[in-house]
Amino acid sequence: MEARQPGDNRRNRTGPKYGPPGQTQFPEIPRMSAAPKTFVLIHGFWHGAWCWKYLTPLLTAQGHRVHALSYTGMGERAHLLAPGITIDTFVDDIIGVIQAEELENVILVAHSFGGVPATGVAARIPKRLAHLVYLDAGLVLSGESAADTHPPAAVQERLASAAAAGGLAVPVPTRLPDSWGLAPGTPDYDWVLRRLTPQPLGSYTTPLHYAGPPGNGVPATYIECTAPPTSMQDVARKRAAALPGWRYLKMATPHDAMITHPREVAEILLAL
Repeated sequence: MEARQPGDNRRNRTGPKYGPPGQTQFPEIPRMSAAPKTFVLIHGFWHGAWCWKYLTPLLTAQGHRVHALSYTGMGERAHLLAPGITIDTFVDDIIGVIQAEELENVILVAHSFGGVPATGVAARIPKRLAHLVYLDAGLVLSGESAADTHPPAAVQERLASAAAAGGLAVPVPTRLPDSWGLAPGTPDYDWVLRRLTPQPLGSYTTPLHYAGPPGNGVPATYIECTAPPTSMQDVARKRAAALPGWRYLKMATPHDAMITHPREVAEILLAL
């Protein structure tokens, strides 16, 4: 068995280890399909487009088109944080990219909280989408907010921290959750912690309203990350597993799999 190097927290069961940001060496992935695909990658709570840094080149190396975006007020757009941001703002952000880039047959990949606006996108522009991928992601019913589906204790903690910070956004944590799979003191832990930005509170507490079933008939795959498990998406997982026609997969990775296990995520996406 290959020995793990100090600071190498990204586990890869089938290929070589990955280095720190800026020095990553990506293993080759056999081409799964000759037809180019179009991926739009949307992030979760506190994250930004930067979180897809390791996954994107694994897709583009196969000739596929990839767009990763940050929501209004987050990531490199943190300077746009302002009152009035709601979950509909994030839905508009995603649709805006798809329309501005004139994208068709989009594989929309949503991580964590990103599953909430992804459901809104599917409700509004289903004909632009070829597949929905919920990467350990949230899944709300019409009239629910992301907060409505999370454990009450976690919700109260986030609301209290937002109130203490002025009520505009949920501040970033001082320590990354264990479920994200990043070890303190490693390069990726430090990289993620310094890149996180506050989450606009309205995006978390405002309800998403839409007609039709979740996914709106677009083919969908839900990927549950199991090592370690997290309770934040328990409601979403149960719903996804029960939805007719949805594909349900389990992957033995932490919650931030696109960072810790980009190869495994890429293999699933390339096989769609």
